[in-house]
Amino acid sequence: MLEIAGLPAHILLIHGVVVLAPLAGVSAVVFALIGRTRRYLAGPLGVLALVLVPLSVLTAEAGEQLEKARGLSRLIEEHAHQGSFLRYVTVLFLVAVAAQIAAAFPSILTRRPALRGLRGLLESRWLLPATSVLGILAGLFLVYQSILTGHSGAVSVWAGAR
Repeated sequence: MLEIAGLPAHILLIHGVVVLAPLAGVSAVVFALIGRTRRYLAGPLGVLALVLVPLSVLTAEAGEQLEKARGLSRLIEEHAHQGSFLRYVTVLFLVAVAAQIAAAFPSILTRRPALRGLRGLLESRWLLPATSVLGILAGLFLVYQSILTGHSGAVSVWAGAR
């Protein structure tokens, strides 16, 4: 089992996901709704979305190792299912954020000779509103799924402690 300072890694890594996923989700919603924030949020939002993918995968893998070491219960099985699904949600969130940023700043992509053919698509009037809706939905779903996963994990740990 993967450990950090003698503690199961899942217990420590999960705090990163619990903090960063809602922060990233809310940032994507703000990015979509408040245009003047886009210039300031693009970099941090892109980094958050990119970091969440390996962090959620590593956290889920550490959780699976912890599950094997502690045994399986119905509550832990439910949490493991939620955690596995959260990995896919973070990947979809990354794609949505990349689309949002590309639509908000098309000139960054069209500077590259290989991508100049996309100029018409990237500068179309419908793309920014469409990616904004996608970003809002992806951000809200990331927040929802991270809360649902965290709650099922807390219940699996504390249900027997009453």
